[in-house]
Amino acid sequence: MKYLNLLLIALLYPLSSHAYSHLSPYSYCGGNPVNCVDPTGKDIVVLNYTKGMHMAMLIQNEEGKWQYYSVNGNNLYFSGSHFGGRPFNDVAVGSWDSPQEFFNSSYNVRNNDSKKDKSMNHFGFSEGYQISTTPEQDETMRNSFSKIAKTEYNLFNNNCATAVQKAMVEAGIPVSQPTMVPSYIPMATPFGIVDVFNGYKMKCDIQMRPSSAFQSIIKFNPSGKLLPENRPLNY
Repeated sequence: MKYLNLLLIALLYPLSSHAYSHLSPYSYCGGNPVNCVDPTGKDIVVLNYTKGMHMAMLIQNEEGKWQYYSVNGNNLYFSGSHFGGRPFNDVAVGSWDSPQEFFNSSYNVRNNDSKKDKSMNHFGFSEGYQISTTPEQDETMRNSFSKIAKTEYNLFNNNCATAVQKAMVEAGIPVSQPTMVPSYIPMATPFGIVDVFNGYKMKCDIQMRPSSAFQSIIKFNPSGKLLPENRPLNY
């Protein structure tokens, strides 16, 4: 069957190229396939700030543009210093053609005035980990992260790192050693509402600390790549 398919392709290709000679195979990307964003793969980036002080992510939208997602936490007073995130979360912010464009953008900046400035992300990320996903996984993560960002911040189980990990797990992307557990959905029956088996769902342990979470995500997604490329992993 494999060889039959190859033979059919070989026979039909000359016909198709003559019938549509005015079209190029690269017309969909303006004649420059190198700069075209492939919406079917490598379309999330887990962002890591200064060896695990903060974690956020880039997710591609339906148009293939990269958008920024971050749960920023609460301002905290600890050991004589005032520190923490911003008074708001960043959800589906921006529209970049590539992760590198995000890294180089005027939005990816941290300075003394950026904490409350929505035109900057207040972190200035210089490192991330890029992982292949599907458009369906992207949609799941966008929806999941948006819901998580609306819930109350908690340093231990609802912080910047846990938000990223929970969104990834919801989309079936491991963040630690995965296990499969039964999934149930409520269903109305003549006997009332009952939980009905709905297959199996992936479960992972969620790391509280961004530094540990980032290392674990890299470990369990070995086909990803560190950004910028050829950057050494110093942990």
